[in-house]
Amino acid sequence: MPHSAQRIALDLQRALQDVRQERERVRRLMAELDRQNAELDRLRSSVHRESNSRLLAEEALDETRDRLQLAVDAAGLALWDWQLPAPQMFLTARWGEMLGDIAMEGYWDTSGLLDRVHPEDRARVEAATRTLLDGQQQRAVSQHRVRTIDGWLWIESHGIVAEHDAKGRPIRLMGTIADIGERKRVEAESERARALAEQASRAKSEFLANISHEVRTPLNALMGLTRLLIDSPLNPEQKSWLELMDSSAHALLALLNDVLDLSRIEAGKLSIEHVRFHLHDTLREVAALYAEQARAKPLEFALELAPGLPQQMQGDPGRLRQVLGNLLSNAVKFTPRGGRIRVTAQAITAAGTRQHLLRLRVQDSGVGISPKQQPTLFDAFTQADASTARRYGGSGLGLAICSRLVKLMGGGIELHSELGQGSVFTVTLPLVEASTDHAPLSAPIELSEVAQAGQRFAGLTVLVAEDHPVNELLMNQLLQRLGCTVRNARDGEQAVQQWALGGVDLVLMDVQMPGSNGLQATRRIRDLEVARGLSHTPIVAVTANAMNGDREACLAAGMDGYTPKPVSPQALMHAMDDALLRAQGLPPRAPGTPAAPDTEGRSPAVAGALDVPKLLRRLDGDRDTLRALAQAMRTDLEQRLRELHAALAAQDADRAVAHAHGLKGSLGSMTAERGARLAKGLELAARSRDWPLFARALPLMQVEAQQIDAALAVLLSGPTPAA
Repeated sequence: MPHSAQRIALDLQRALQDVRQERERVRRLMAELDRQNAELDRLRSSVHRESNSRLLAEEALDETRDRLQLAVDAAGLALWDWQLPAPQMFLTARWGEMLGDIAMEGYWDTSGLLDRVHPEDRARVEAATRTLLDGQQQRAVSQHRVRTIDGWLWIESHGIVAEHDAKGRPIRLMGTIADIGERKRVEAESERARALAEQASRAKSEFLANISHEVRTPLNALMGLTRLLIDSPLNPEQKSWLELMDSSAHALLALLNDVLDLSRIEAGKLSIEHVRFHLHDTLREVAALYAEQARAKPLEFALELAPGLPQQMQGDPGRLRQVLGNLLSNAVKFTPRGGRIRVTAQAITAAGTRQHLLRLRVQDSGVGISPKQQPTLFDAFTQADASTARRYGGSGLGLAICSRLVKLMGGGIELHSELGQGSVFTVTLPLVEASTDHAPLSAPIELSEVAQAGQRFAGLTVLVAEDHPVNELLMNQLLQRLGCTVRNARDGEQAVQQWALGGVDLVLMDVQMPGSNGLQATRRIRDLEVARGLSHTPIVAVTANAMNGDREACLAAGMDGYTPKPVSPQALMHAMDDALLRAQGLPPRAPGTPAAPDTEGRSPAVAGALDVPKLLRRLDGDRDTLRALAQAMRTDLEQRLRELHAALAAQDADRAVAHAHGLKGSLGSMTAERGARLAKGLELAARSRDWPLFARALPLMQVEAQQIDAALAVLLSGPTPAA
């Protein structure tokens, strides 16, 4: 029994243990089941969310696709898709519409599409396609014409590489096609309109130029006859009528000049000079003219030149006079009796750039200008109001021309004014001071300069290539005074031959000579130096060509310096110094500014055909040389005029240009300023083959030549004026 009870207890204990283990296993199974159920719920939720996201993405994609299709349809674009290397390309229905064919999307043969391209555009299309196929570019654009049912249509095709293979090679191209026929039509019409506008502008300029020439001839005669009549015996009434006629003729001439200047500015044909001039003298001369008019009105007039204002500057003195004259004319015109006009000039420094500027200010106590009218005041044919023209006269061109001229000179113009309080016009211009090496000198100082320079140039052998005997004689005299040995050549061929003989230290080369000119001769000398291994010979251009670009052409031909005629001793010595220094590899004394024409003695007091004291001063007081020059000039003048008349009769432009150019240089060297300007006008007329203008100008040259010849005859027959 006891053993049975123990066994039963053990069995019961084992059974209880098994039950506990089973319960633990069931508990674990239930926990695993719960976990599995939770995971299943999570997966169900995730699937639901993914399904919703996919649906939302598909809806967004459909919406984007719809918007893109609407944009493509609104832009009228055709889409294309090319799966390489397939021989066909997918195109949307819009492509068929462009060609005038059935509007249906589908696949088109690429060879057939290329056949539709215009023959002139085919190479460009093939090149653009090749850049995409070769992988050179990822995008390409091509504008070309394609054949349609109705003719040729301009299209613009954009393409991109959409897919690449594993090696990076393009396997899919996509893009758009746009109809740009209307754009091309507008561009063509704009181009035609621009061409017509340019043609109209040229026609207007030519018309104004012709009208100017045609009006000036009778107008000059009218003014001349009026002045002759005024000098004849007249009663007061007749004299008053003639003075009115003369005043009206001058007003008409001023208007004609204004219209012509405005036309040239608008056509871009008005050039600005860059010469050395006396700034103080120029301002005083202009102010003096209007000061007399102001005092006669009467008005208070004052000119103030600031202490730091340079005596000389580089620029265009004629245009500066024109601008200041227009402003002063308006000030006198619009200032009532008892008013005041004040002109100030000073040198200032621009803030920031530190650029030196010339500031001119014209202030008056006149009627003033309202703020409403000021913005258009510098427009052509514009005045403050309609009553201005009726009361004061004028065409409304003066301020427009002032504004344009100031801009051409690199400056600006400003207005400050109030109605009834007067006006202040302020002009600012770049202030480029003239080099003192070229400033006009008094006779004793000039002679001292030449004597000192002789120490620098003594012993040099100088080759003078000059075809004009008068200029040759002047150059020889100056060089001999400097202690130089002179060789002469009359054309480019002789210059090369003389140089080839050796021993030439410097060449003074005229540019325009018969046969081989100075530029050609210089190029030959430079070529021979290189071929023979010779040292560099300094060459200075001494020429009457002083137009824009002439200096650059000389330097480009291989010359080392440039100085235009008429040449002052200082300008020539400066150019010679610079050329010799450059040949030695040294910097020039004053780089950057070309030598300016000799402006010494150009004062209003010199009114004759020749400035004999100035010429005698150039010759160091050598009266024998002066008489030799006078004799040579009379002979040359007579011969040149015969040649010019013959050139006009034969309408031989080359012959006319050659002799007018030669005459211009010799007259300039002889200080015959008016004659040189007339010869320059003849040269320009011959270059443009304007024979009517040449025919009208030649008699004026003939009259001036008679005065020059008379002055030369006086030199030969009587004592020479003192220098």
